[in-house]
Amino acid sequence: MEKLSNPNIAFVFPGQGSQHIGMGKDIFENFNEARLTLEESSDILGLDMKNLILGEDEAALNLTENTQPAILTVSIAILRVIEKETGLKPVCVSGHSLGEYSANVSAGSIDFSNTLLITKKRGFFMQTACPVGFGKMAAVIGLDENVIKSVIDEVNLLKNKAGVFIANINSAIQNVISGISSFVDETCLLLRERGAKKIVILSVSAPFHTPFMDSAKENLSSFIKKDWFRDAGCDIFSNATSLNYSRKDDAVRLLLEQIVSPVMWKDIIVNMEKISEVSKFIEIGPSNVLSGLIKRIDKNADVMSVNSVSTFKELKSLIGV
Repeated sequence: MEKLSNPNIAFVFPGQGSQHIGMGKDIFENFNEARLTLEESSDILGLDMKNLILGEDEAALNLTENTQPAILTVSIAILRVIEKETGLKPVCVSGHSLGEYSANVSAGSIDFSNTLLITKKRGFFMQTACPVGFGKMAAVIGLDENVIKSVIDEVNLLKNKAGVFIANINSAIQNVISGISSFVDETCLLLRERGAKKIVILSVSAPFHTPFMDSAKENLSSFIKKDWFRDAGCDIFSNATSLNYSRKDDAVRLLLEQIVSPVMWKDIIVNMEKISEVSKFIEIGPSNVLSGLIKRIDKNADVMSVNSVSTFKELKSLIGV
């Protein structure tokens, strides 16, 4: 394996949907930093996070208000192991939706403890922003963003209401739509007619990353304390704008804005390569979903995922530690 020679490394962190029972298990079993992170998470939230993450109650883990701090906990546990064992520092960071909070912890703009509190509330506010069954989300594979937008415009015009939106722009051929359930269903039917290769209804409880999350944004804005934030130690790329920021006021504003805005993941990766001259992406968290998306955005991108002891050993070998 070719050794890593002082490249411009970016850390990226996955969001909701990457969770699974037992995530990070061997990391927690083999590294004290990870175990301490799990204990800290439990103490701050007053929850048995070890049982939530490593137990067998999948329904409890998949509750949005539990999912978000659980993924954050696993991501930061792995991050702390990487930091202690390798000393590796990124030139910039980002994360997909919830993952932008992990990115802010990595960049030093907010402490893990306060981020736990925010993500717990964020999950609850997002989960309860709409009645159960009101909305849904669907991943659309094989169609260009502009085709999807034209179909969305067609459906919204037909129903005389803005009821469906693009929620994630993940790659040139993978996007997510979100909105009122009946609007999403009708849009999916038309997208299949227009040539979508695959459409997958996502297991989420509400139409995230749309204006239907306005109340969640307002409630979270009232909860967050701005003095929890400080200027970051490296650039963070925003879900809402796809551009880089580092000032604490921007962090608060952009983290709130992303609740109601589409995740601009494709443009984030392009801009990390262009603005920060990133030459290697390291995904840190419970899955490798972002690694796959990054390769779809740039087939020549150098990407690896660290989510287990074996992948961590690969990273150490790569950097010669």
